[in-house]
Amino acid sequence: MHKLDVAFCDTNETYGERFAAYLMEHKAKEFTVHLFPEPELFLQKIKNEKFDLVLLGSGFSEFGEQAVLSGMTVLILSENIPERLSEDNSYLQSGRKLTVIFKYQPMEAILHEMMVVTGGKKAGKESFTDRLTKLEIIGVYSPIGHEMQMPFSMVLSSVLAKQRRILYINLMQNTGFLQLFDSQAEYDIGDLTLRLRRGTTESEQFFQSIYEMGDFSYVAPFRNPEQLGEFQMDDYRKLLAHLEENTKFDTVVFDFGTGIPSIAAFLEECSSIYCPAKEGYFYECQKAEFVHYLEQVKPDGMSERLQFVNLPFTAKGIRGGGNMLEQLVWSEFGDYIRDYLAGDAYGEI
Repeated sequence: MHKLDVAFCDTNETYGERFAAYLMEHKAKEFTVHLFPEPELFLQKIKNEKFDLVLLGSGFSEFGEQAVLSGMTVLILSENIPERLSEDNSYLQSGRKLTVIFKYQPMEAILHEMMVVTGGKKAGKESFTDRLTKLEIIGVYSPIGHEMQMPFSMVLSSVLAKQRRILYINLMQNTGFLQLFDSQAEYDIGDLTLRLRRGTTESEQFFQSIYEMGDFSYVAPFRNPEQLGEFQMDDYRKLLAHLEENTKFDTVVFDFGTGIPSIAAFLEECSSIYCPAKEGYFYECQKAEFVHYLEQVKPDGMSERLQFVNLPFTAKGIRGGGNMLEQLVWSEFGDYIRDYLAGDAYGEI
C-alpha cells in the first residue's frame, strides 16, 4: 500500500519534529513525512521530486504558488486564526484552491484537513480496486442494551488500529458522543448519507465527514436521533461499496443501535459481531431471544458469528475532562477488553 508523501515546511524545527513524531506514532502506515526547516532545501528538492501534499508554515507561505504550479496540493498553516477568506476558508492561486488553517490546533483537526484536501489518495499512483484484502466489517450490537457498548467499540477500534486502518461509524441514538469525546465534527453520518444518495461523494467531499481520533478515523453519529430510522439498507450498502472502492480503510467497526430496522440484515454484512452482555438469568433470556430471532430470519448460521462479551462495568465512573478515549483505553475497562481480544487472537479477526 502506497503512503502519502508529505512535505512539512516550517522554520520552527521543534514544531516540525513534534508534527513528524505524532504522524509516526499514529499514522505511520499512511504517511511519509519529509521535514524542511529551510526554504532552500525545499526548493532544491522540488526541482526533481513532487509531494502528494505540501504543508507551508512559518517562513514558507510565499512558496505556495510555486508548489501549486508544480502540480502539488498545498495546505497553508497560519500562525493566527485565519479570517474566513471565503465560505470554506480557502482561496484560489494559479487556478488551484489553497486552504488556510490555524497552525496551533489539535493534530486530529490538522489531519482531518490533510485528508480532505488529498482525499486520502496518492496522486496518480494508486488504484483502490487493487487492494489485497476485502474490506472487513465488524459489528457491535448489544441485544440487552448494555450501557458500555460504545466505550467497548471505541477501545476495540483503538486496539485494532495498531495493525489496521480503522474507520469507526456510530449508528446509535442519543449517544453523547460529541461531548464525551470532545468532538468538533461539523458533519455527521446524516451528511454523509445525503451525499451518497445524491452521488456527490468526490474524495474531498467524502473526507469532510471523516475525522481522526487517536489511531483511528470516525464518522460522527446522527445529531438528530430520528434520522437513524431513515437510514436504510440501500444507504448501508452504498456506504460499504464506496469505502471498498474509494478508500484505503481495511476494516470498518459499526456500532449498531436498537433504532435500526431489520438489524439482522445489517449484521449479515459483518464477519464478526461483538455483543456486549451481562451475567444473570434476566440477560440470558434476552440473549436467547435475540439468537432465536437471528436463527429464524437468517437460518444460514449467522448466529455463529456472535461473540457475547460479558462486561462487568457501568458508566457511573465516567467523568468529564481530559482525553476520554485515552482514559478508557488505559483503564481497567481497557485492560479487560485488550485481554479479551488477545484471547480471541484479534490480530487474525
